[in-house]
Amino acid sequence: MKISQKTMELVEKEQKCIGCNACMKGCPMLDEFCNSPKELLKQLKEAKTFDYKLPYSCMLCGYCTKVCPEGVDLKGLFLELRRDAVDQTGGKLPKDLNTSKVDMHQRLSFSKWFSTDVENIQSEWVFFPGCALMAYSPKVVENTYAYLRKKIEGIGIYNKCCGKPTRFLGKEKQFNEYFSKLEKEFEDKGVKKVVTACQNCFMTLSQNSSIVEAISLWEVLATVGIPKEKEGIGEKLGYDVTLHDPCPTRDVTVIQDSVRKIISELGIDVREMKFNRGRTLCCGSGAMVGVTQSHIADKHTKRRAKEADTEYIITYCQECVESMRRGGKKSFHLLDILFNDDFDNMKQENNSTLNKWVNRYRGKYIGKKVK
Repeated sequence: MKISQKTMELVEKEQKCIGCNACMKGCPMLDEFCNSPKELLKQLKEAKTFDYKLPYSCMLCGYCTKVCPEGVDLKGLFLELRRDAVDQTGGKLPKDLNTSKVDMHQRLSFSKWFSTDVENIQSEWVFFPGCALMAYSPKVVENTYAYLRKKIEGIGIYNKCCGKPTRFLGKEKQFNEYFSKLEKEFEDKGVKKVVTACQNCFMTLSQNSSIVEAISLWEVLATVGIPKEKEGIGEKLGYDVTLHDPCPTRDVTVIQDSVRKIISELGIDVREMKFNRGRTLCCGSGAMVGVTQSHIADKHTKRRAKEADTEYIITYCQECVESMRRGGKKSFHLLDILFNDDFDNMKQENNSTLNKWVNRYRGKYIGKKVK
């Protein structure tokens, strides 16, 4: 496909790459297309065209820029290439990318069947659990929300998608249409502060909303405290646990610190991964690469899981939980130990697609159940 003039400017800008290949040590996709990003950038500049599979193989996690001595932003470049692909195909991307699945997910996520407007609100605060957590367990979401209601008077709940999958497909116009629905609802209901359980939702709201302040659930729980009956409960786990930091919030130190404070209060003695906090690696679920180029996602998921020398991994992103299981580990969400009534008996199985949608439908009624 042709590279647009706008994107060519980025290609020119990133020619500053010195070819040190530091980014390739933590990236599972670059070696599928080149021996070094310097070589790849030169090819893009000269050809002024790109293989459409290239940008849809990048998990847009930003690790490359984090470790690059010159600050080369391949994430930004590949996102623009995705937008070029959308523009040139009228949004009907090549079938072998399987993006129709993502399009369907987004349509359903904003439909009346699987979402609600802001409910149960008597303040400026709202809880925004996100799609993945609701698809996993509406009961965990309900228990989390019930606890927040005790700590933040009048906090409402908003069961809808943030729209990030559409944005990261490169469909900026459609994303703006989806996101405008959120902004209108925030404005209509007087919402000013949104407590997000999902790291993707936190970043999407933080970067795109002009109306609300996104606040991580982890920062809130670290401030108000965990349930008293959960203090020290992790001492009874009976197995060692490694902590995995999700990549969307790798640069949000307050979230990382808050998570570790909560884990300490739970009494869990976690091991840290070599690549953690600001240098954490994607679990393999980033930017829908699991759909568009599944073999690359699978390669990275297995690699990341193996970096933990324990059988169990704890994380604070449901997508990461599921990725670590696919990578051969046992894993659980931080909210499981806090608010899963059946934590001791929880199965190490990822929900089927059908069960996820059933759970999301059930989750619509949380606002009416929690008072």
